[in-house]
Amino acid sequence: MIQTREPDYPTSAATGRLMILNIGRIGDTILRNSILDSAFRTFEKVDYICGRHNAELLRSDKRLNSVTVFRNSPKGFAALVSAAMRRRYDGFIDLKNHPSSISLILAKLFRSRVKTGCNHDRFQPFDRDVRSVSTPALHILETMRRIGRLAGLAPGDYKPSIVLPPDASNWFQQNYPAFNQPFIFLNVSATSPERVWPIENWARYVRGCGLANQSILVSGLPKDHEMVKRLVRELPGTVAFQPKGFMHVAAAIKAAQLVLTVDTGIVHACSAFDKPLVAFYVKDTSLTAYESLSTWRLIIRPQTGRIVPDIDPAQAIAETRNRGLPHPF
Repeated sequence: MIQTREPDYPTSAATGRLMILNIGRIGDTILRNSILDSAFRTFEKVDYICGRHNAELLRSDKRLNSVTVFRNSPKGFAALVSAAMRRRYDGFIDLKNHPSSISLILAKLFRSRVKTGCNHDRFQPFDRDVRSVSTPALHILETMRRIGRLAGLAPGDYKPSIVLPPDASNWFQQNYPAFNQPFIFLNVSATSPERVWPIENWARYVRGCGLANQSILVSGLPKDHEMVKRLVRELPGTVAFQPKGFMHVAAAIKAAQLVLTVDTGIVHACSAFDKPLVAFYVKDTSLTAYESLSTWRLIIRPQTGRIVPDIDPAQAIAETRNRGLPHPF
């Protein structure tokens, strides 16, 4: 049984200091950072503990008072112990809606008047247990809204969050000046093989949708560089994108008029910029918690099979043609 103790909430005036804990990946962080608007309305200073995967996203947000990158090593843990000993917080919020051993340990380590997060049945360092407000099929934005309310944050504007630094946009404009006209951003990479669509399927899809003559910027993770080069060879006129970090990817997405991608953090970047999107998903109803929030979106799942490679290009072309693409495509 989940038991929740009843401490005093932090005041709704912008005073005091909050620590946010979120060691996760970029896509999840874009959604979970929807809580930041309420956090800044409630606390004068907001500190943040992140991991190496989402550090770039947090370091770009100058509204944060301090950002500490957790590294899973003795030296990294010693740095966090030092940070925890320096001050006591008025609030501490872990943004995960599921138990995490690291979150539980860090919640115990940091001193705070009110701690909000997901307890374990045998270890309960959080005063406010988010298990009381979280359900599996709930979209992450609504989960964050409920966690913020549980933590006593002032009402705010909950929406996907990316703070794009000006130098990222300048870098894109300087390095890809030909893409100052309507173009398509196409991402071939995902974190797992079950979400990667074969290159020959991408080529067939682009041609079948009548997009082969459009300006297309093809992107992928460094490990998938060969896939990007193969698609560029299959579709003459496309250009391989070579970003130096996620913020350069975000700048390209913001400049694009349409994004084609498999299910990955790119989907959530599109939500943050409200970018028109065609996304290829596995057949998994549990992913509704991470659905795209772009105003114009087309989500394509396999009709037979379960994973993205099972999506037939003919099916994808038909669904896209039946829906129609947004202007100017």
